[in-house]
Amino acid sequence: MPRKTLLLTTVLLAPFLLAGCGGGEEGDDTDSSSNQSGSGGSSSLPITDSATLLTSFIDSLDPIRARATRLIRQDSRYTRQTAPDGRYVDKNSNGRFDSGIDVELGGNPLSDAGIHYAHAAGLTGAGQVIAFSDNGFLTSHEAFSGRAITRGSGLAVADHGTFVASIAAGNSDDMIGVAPAADLIFGSFDSLSQLRATAESAEAAGAVALNNSWGFSNTRATRSDYNNILGTSSGRAYLNALKSYADEGIVVFSVPNNSNFSSTGLMPALPLFEPSLEQSWIAVVNGVPEMNGDDVIGARRVSEPCLEAAAWCLSANGSWTSATADSSGSYGFGTGTSYAAPTVSGALALLAEAFPNMTHQQLRVRLLASADNTFDGFTTEGSVELAPGFTHNYSEEWGHGFLDVAAALLPIGRATATMENGTVLDMSKPLVVAGSASGDAVTRALAKVQIQSTDALSASFAVNAGQLVATRQADPLFSTRDLLTIAQTPSPTTAATAFFGTERGLPVMLGADDIHLTLYHGQSSGTDALGFGLSRGFDLGRTNLQLSTSYGADTAALLSEWNGGSGGALAAMDMTLSTALTDRSRLSLMMGYAYGQEDSNLGQSADVLLNATALSYAHDHVLTANDALSLSLSLPAAIASGSTSLSLPVATHDGGTRHQDVRIDLAPRSREVRLALTYHRPLTPRTNIDVSLAHAQNRGHISGVDETAVLLGLRTRF
Repeated sequence: MPRKTLLLTTVLLAPFLLAGCGGGEEGDDTDSSSNQSGSGGSSSLPITDSATLLTSFIDSLDPIRARATRLIRQDSRYTRQTAPDGRYVDKNSNGRFDSGIDVELGGNPLSDAGIHYAHAAGLTGAGQVIAFSDNGFLTSHEAFSGRAITRGSGLAVADHGTFVASIAAGNSDDMIGVAPAADLIFGSFDSLSQLRATAESAEAAGAVALNNSWGFSNTRATRSDYNNILGTSSGRAYLNALKSYADEGIVVFSVPNNSNFSSTGLMPALPLFEPSLEQSWIAVVNGVPEMNGDDVIGARRVSEPCLEAAAWCLSANGSWTSATADSSGSYGFGTGTSYAAPTVSGALALLAEAFPNMTHQQLRVRLLASADNTFDGFTTEGSVELAPGFTHNYSEEWGHGFLDVAAALLPIGRATATMENGTVLDMSKPLVVAGSASGDAVTRALAKVQIQSTDALSASFAVNAGQLVATRQADPLFSTRDLLTIAQTPSPTTAATAFFGTERGLPVMLGADDIHLTLYHGQSSGTDALGFGLSRGFDLGRTNLQLSTSYGADTAALLSEWNGGSGGALAAMDMTLSTALTDRSRLSLMMGYAYGQEDSNLGQSADVLLNATALSYAHDHVLTANDALSLSLSLPAAIASGSTSLSLPVATHDGGTRHQDVRIDLAPRSREVRLALTYHRPLTPRTNIDVSLAHAQNRGHISGVDETAVLLGLRTRF
């Protein structure tokens, strides 16, 4: 397909020597469709009812991933932002595409920056204000319909400002910008006094960002250029207005598009000369990222690099289809740092909506800290301590890396929550490892609770406590031991094995044949755990009664391990009653109870009562001589009664925290019922075949979870 050149144009505005930093809009790509302005009804916002962020972040992208994917693949406002085929920047101006020199444009600036995730979660920049200093705006364009717009004096109508502002906050049937519900301040960059007036308006309105997609023409980051422009009386007045605004808001400046200079522009690098501005300053470069899913794996730079501004610089895809001033419904395609900068300004508005209790300076830190800088070609040349103990690397080419709004909405660094007793929970670790005897009882109880946590950058997050419950993987219905013993005729055993684990039992006979000592071994919290049991059998003629008592650590992992708690112990008593119905058949009943305690430094210790029951029937010589059939119905060990209570830091609707006692019933709602059948048959004097079937309903004591397993064994002797 033939490539189409896209030139980066510069607008010179004498006598103040201000230059726009944007790319040219392509005339043949302009859509002059019918005027949709006025009502705002044609510009539906991507708000959802089920995943609105409200006052906190989302702790995982998974709940909104499908919704975000639909937006970026199916909504025409989003798909339109995919760069048209064949567009490139002719960096050596020879009129043809030269591989390795020219940059072929591609990608989608909305998905490249993870903005579609924010939209899918309900963020629109509502309630936020973005200010723009530019060369002119078509305020009647449909992309700005329904928003409050403050106009500065002497404002012209021009493509550049219209294009820039609609990237940050446009919304119509034909396009969507980064923060489509943000309100706007439009000011001219024709004079220093007009620039000062826009900064003052931005401060008065509490604007989250003051976007500047321009630069002083023919100036570099040098002391002489600083003195020549900002050392004059009008320059000092503008600088003072910037400083005053920067006490609250964030100044965003695009770097020059020309990539041939060894020094960046004066304004992107202004904190070099005014260090107090760094905490409120972002410089922006234009690049084309190569994406693998949501991750940047490589990039080609279109504009000048960050250079001296690297420590406060971000990269973004500045190739957009956006509003032009031809008509209230016209759009065009262009690329440039002018268009990368409002991508960042709009992102600040999204974060301000998501984190209303954070300062604008803290939001700036989140954007820098979450920038993607792990791609091929990123060379670390320095780092910045963005918060105490938290640093982020930057390079002179890409700054902190590519804008990643989705990552900025997620926890950054170590997230913690503080319990009422002062215990600090690490949110990357489980609050509790639920015991198998509780099923999903703990998860269900905590799923109703939102814990308030704080990340390394002081952002507050509401985390569903149910997500902090770790579950142990259930033992398989059949194990290797079952395969090795499948040919053995089932014999009476004690119900204690349900509480301490048959696969770890080691029976030892004590004196008389009817007295046995059994030792159990397992793992608890990564350390060895031991238990022992003592049983005695009573021969009652055709009936055998076996009584046992057991005590030891929770070797079968039935109890929950709470954060900060110690491993629990169990004491069990049980009986097995086996009777011969005929010479060929036996019926056995096994039942037992166990008492345990779940200890926790987070809340109350819990006394729990567990039970287990099994009924089995065995029959020999069923279909042929020496075959055997056994059938069993069992209720594996589960907590029958017991509860605990935790005082958790719960998120309130206004973003605050209050400690609330949460009661947790440890008994599962549904009980696992297991049916097993085993058939043994000799095929030859040396070969046997064995088949076992097992079916568990409410597997793991979780309602609706069923599992079926088949074990087939063929045994031969040589």
